[in-house]
Amino acid sequence: MVVQAAANAVTLQGAAGYLLKDTIGRSTVPRLPLLQNRYFALRHGQSVANMEGIISSDPAVGTVKHGLTTSGKVQARVAATQLIEAVGREALDDLIFISSDFTRARETAEECRAAVVRITEFEREERAVSTLLLQVIGETFECPPAVIRQELRERYFGELDGTVLLNYNKVWPADLIDSRHAGYGVESVQDVCARMQRLFLSLEEQYAGKCMVLTSHADTLQIMQCYVAGADERLFSQYRFKNGEVRALLQEQTSLPPPKPLSYN
Repeated sequence: MVVQAAANAVTLQGAAGYLLKDTIGRSTVPRLPLLQNRYFALRHGQSVANMEGIISSDPAVGTVKHGLTTSGKVQARVAATQLIEAVGREALDDLIFISSDFTRARETAEECRAAVVRITEFEREERAVSTLLLQVIGETFECPPAVIRQELRERYFGELDGTVLLNYNKVWPADLIDSRHAGYGVESVQDVCARMQRLFLSLEEQYAGKCMVLTSHADTLQIMQCYVAGADERLFSQYRFKNGEVRALLQEQTSLPPPKPLSYN
């Protein structure tokens, strides 16, 4: 029923992805003001829950279990190179990691942060040697440990938590219809938008001119990116984040990646 209703609510526009037929179910969370900091999204690396094929969205579990696999730690370190290129080497001194309190996100933030420090110290020392700026050799690059913010938690999936990943297909089609739906006790898209608004307004009040790396989870980051870009958040599922992927968050819809609409047939 939900899949059929979703099919009636959207049309597929080829490379443009899904086009929603009305705005009735769109989130009513107010848009953000012009942001004074730069923001980057980082999805956690492969986790134990990913490997087990289960949904892990309960904070009582996710904050103490389901950390990164060995591959996930490697993905987090590799993400450091993506992040450095996205931020720009000249801005790395302004880098601040902000992370979900879930284990897999915290571990990703720390692995990536440590890799950024190692890479930056190595590059700066190499540059100092090549330019004979010997007084720079041995200087350390400071990047503080991640700040934990609960607003970056995984989207809560209610009674579907702990079940197989295929059960996402019970929720995402309904998201296309109404951002407020909370079937199965899931956290609605609109409620995720509301906590993203709280997070950004808080960070904007606390920091200025910084490069913020928001380390979080797929649904949370995809909804966040649509919200920041001013796009319809109901379409978030066609902008899937890969494990360890980095994206710049910009306040323009053209910043969204090419859509990849999911099929629920």
